[in-house]
This record gives sequence, structure tokens and C-alpha cells, in this order.
Amino acid sequence: MKYMCIRCNRTSADGNLWCQEKYCPAGDSPEIFERGEILGNIEIVDLIAVLRSSALYKAKRGEEEILLKVAHEGCHEKLKRESKILIQLAKRQHPMLPVLLPAHQSARLLDAPYGKTVVNERTKYYLVFRYAEGDILRNLLIRTPQPWYQHVGWLMIGVADVVALLHQYQKLHLCISPDVILVRYDKEGVPRPLLIDLGVASDAQEILQNWDRRFTGPAYTAPELIEMKGKVGPASDVYGLGLVLYEMLAGHPAFEYQQQRDETVYDMVLRTIPGSTGRSDLRAIPEIAEKAISKDYNTRQKDVFTFARELHTVFTFPPKEKKQFKINWRVVAIVIGGLLAISLLLVLAVI
Repeated sequence: MKYMCIRCNRTSADGNLWCQEKYCPAGDSPEIFERGEILGNIEIVDLIAVLRSSALYKAKRGEEEILLKVAHEGCHEKLKRESKILIQLAKRQHPMLPVLLPAHQSARLLDAPYGKTVVNERTKYYLVFRYAEGDILRNLLIRTPQPWYQHVGWLMIGVADVVALLHQYQKLHLCISPDVILVRYDKEGVPRPLLIDLGVASDAQEILQNWDRRFTGPAYTAPELIEMKGKVGPASDVYGLGLVLYEMLAGHPAFEYQQQRDETVYDMVLRTIPGSTGRSDLRAIPEIAEKAISKDYNTRQKDVFTFARELHTVFTFPPKEKKQFKINWRVVAIVIGGLLAISLLLVLAVI
């Protein structure tokens, strides 16, 4: 394993990281598995992303490709809550939610929604998901800071839809950022988002108990969560969605956080107003983003449904994905075998 800084991505084998960036929090670096390392009966294939509370890997369990999420030290309760919510949502499996698999191959999902094992004398908690291709939105924005506006709309409509589903189950996310969205492009080039982290996954009454600043970056923390003053509710997730929308429109985050102390960023979130997106080429869309990231809870769209409805007034619905036609070779072999048998019988009958 190695240690990785969650801000600058520098790594170290022993945890002794030194960084030239003045405010790099290298001392809080989580342990990260490397290619070929083993977690129980799971082999790490590749690191996909280091999130604030966990790391996401491409992995193999036997011959099966999977996504593996391993909680950072002290974040295992959040991971457990996430597994419970995903089980509740399994009956309405949303296409933009990861498919949770049993942590152990021989177990039922209800019996093993999450796994734990000891590695280097430390207990590691993990979730297993069905494998899904894609790249983290953060990485895509590094390469293309301002995506095509129609792709922006389709991504936001998709993410808003799945967050709205969480709200139907009275669960708030509160950690929405480009880091928790995996994006896959279908064969038509349409972006398909996957929400790979459910955030705090708690109702409004549980927030004081379950909220932890470690779960999301300071620049993506709603003002009401910083000092725990004022109402925390559905419009707090509207704020997170608004930040992602603003960032894709403007080509940069609403609050610049690189080379800044966390406390400095929190102060910016509380006291400064982000500038315009600068998108004079678009109508109505920038206003939706700017309203969503208002510091005043009551000035934002009141809930995610309202936010999504405003998006629908200016964006078309994402086109339905065309299902790939897959040949069932077993059926083909049976049919061919049957035809050959019939042909043979006809030949014998003639003879």
C-alpha cells in the first residue's frame, strides 16, 4: 500500500509526505492499495479515484470484474450507511446508481452488504459494485473545463434525478462535487453519469450526528454546514448541484481551493459571492446555477425537483440509450445443432 494526499495526489510508501504546496494536507493522507495487492479474495487492478472518505478501484474477484470502494480510516460508518440505502433502493434500481453486490461471493446481499478484513493489522471496510466503465467528472473537467452545454445539461439532469430519489427516501447527500460522479459515454457519445458516493446518506435529524467535514472538500460545502447555523435540508443538495453546474459553465470552481488553507476556503464560502459564469452565449442556464449557489438557503430552488424542472425548461431530455445487441452464442449453438440434427434425419429418411 501507499499513502496519497487527497489534494495534490502525491504519494509515499511510508506516509512521510513532503509537499512544495504551502497548504497541502499531506499529513492526513489515506492508505491506498496498489495494482496487484489483495484485499481478502479481491485483487486490485487499478485506482480509479481517491474520494474524501474512500478510494474507488477497478478490481477482480475471481474472473469477475468489479468496482471496489474501500473506506478511509474513521469513515466506515458512512460506508455502512451507504450500503443500507443502496439495499433500500435496489427495488427501484436507478440507472445512475451503482449496483451493490454481496461483499462475499457465497453470501446473499442482505447478509453481506459490506465487507471487512484486516490488512497490515488494520481493519478495512469495503463495498463491492458491479463493474462500470467511466472516468471521474473531475478528471474530465481537467481535460475539458467547459464541456458542450448540452452535455452539461444531460449530466446535471441525470445527477439531479438520482439525488431526488434519495430525497424521496428522506436522505440528504450533502457531499455533491465533481469527485463523486463517474461519467461514461455511450456509443452515441451521450454522457451517462453514475453517482458513486451517497454522501452523508442521512435524514435532517441525523445530520448533527453524522456530518463530518472530512466527507467533502471545503469548496463544495454548503454555508449552513460550515458553522451548523440555519436550516439544513433539500436546498443544501441544490447548492451542491449548483456548484457542479456553475463549474462546468464557467470552466473553474465557484471557489478556488488550490493552495489555500481549508479555513480560508470555508471563509470564502461564507463571505464571498462567486462571479458570473461569463456565459453570455447562454440564456437562463447561468441564472439557474447562480440561484442554486446562493448563500441564503431560502433563496435557492426549494428542492431538487424544482432545480431539475428549471433545467428541463432549457435542456432537452437525455436521449434514451440504445441497448447493445449481444449474440447469445449458446442459443446459436443449440439452434445450429438442432438444424443439423433435422438435416441428418431428412437425409436418412431419403436413403
